[in-house]
Amino acid sequence: MLKIRQYFIILVLIFPFLVSFDSTDINGQYFASYQSPEGIQFVSYSKEWDKTKLIDLYKTLIKNKHGKEIERLKEVKINGAPLSSSLTKGSYHALTSTITLYQGDKYTEPSDYQETLSHEYGHHFAYHYFPSHHLPFSDWLSVRGIDVSEVRWDAFWNYEENNHAYYPQEIFADDYVLLYGATNEVEAVDVFNNEAFYLRTDHENQQFPNVLENRELRLFLEEESGIKIDDDRLLESPRLAEWNDTKASYVITEKPNVAYRLNLTFHNLENNDDKSEQFELYEITTDNSNERIEFSFDQIDQDVFSNYDYVTANIDVVDLSTSIGFQTEEITLELNM
Repeated sequence: MLKIRQYFIILVLIFPFLVSFDSTDINGQYFASYQSPEGIQFVSYSKEWDKTKLIDLYKTLIKNKHGKEIERLKEVKINGAPLSSSLTKGSYHALTSTITLYQGDKYTEPSDYQETLSHEYGHHFAYHYFPSHHLPFSDWLSVRGIDVSEVRWDAFWNYEENNHAYYPQEIFADDYVLLYGATNEVEAVDVFNNEAFYLRTDHENQQFPNVLENRELRLFLEEESGIKIDDDRLLESPRLAEWNDTKASYVITEKPNVAYRLNLTFHNLENNDDKSEQFELYEITTDNSNERIEFSFDQIDQDVFSNYDYVTANIDVVDLSTSIGFQTEEITLELNM
């Protein structure tokens, strides 16, 4: 065990030399540059990005909550082309403290990179305050509530995009996006056409515990970084309190302006999906909201409840004040058994 621990200590020391998340250098002439008050160099290698847009990109960056670690960020580069054949929009280099944004010829507005920039800055935040977060024995992992066996630890030598959501580096960066990242408001009208749920900012890995309700992690991050997480970021996963043929009742965070979509799929034991039926029910909390939300089944024919053997249910959640949200784990409820 001691040898394994020593091995990982060596890895953490040489990690920046082992992986940079992008082995491609940007060569050629740049088209524009801007140096921020903190000394961050913004450089455009795309004709679509002039100095004015780089200044706006800087303004997008500083919307992310930050401390003195921002002064350690050296450069933000815009590359016009994709990264090889990848759909990747950004990467972070721990050795050079550099963020690179890709596909600048396609994404031509700073708002196009808001979530990507938050995620990549999350890497910068992580390596500044929690340099061992990518190791199995890190304090962050134990507080995060994720089992060691659920995470991929081979990003050093076997990085694959289809495992992206399971690398600890990426989990931490998405945690940062949800807890500290820049946010946008969402119109309530976009809830009922599902636009709010499609465009919400959520964690790439929805299988892991909801970071927005992890108070122990919140205290851990605040103590180590000195940067407070806003109270209005916290949002607990709904818990089923009551279910019958007329309604479903859930315990929720007492918070206004949060949209909930209950997703129901009715099945028979034969597991024939062609014969299943799906329903989506919507609720938005108000200023007079309480700790429960109820979904009425008035719009579902009562024959549905008698014609099927069981129903699967989960809830999509989005805070309309921030666009942050998540999807709950699916549960199964028996009918007519």
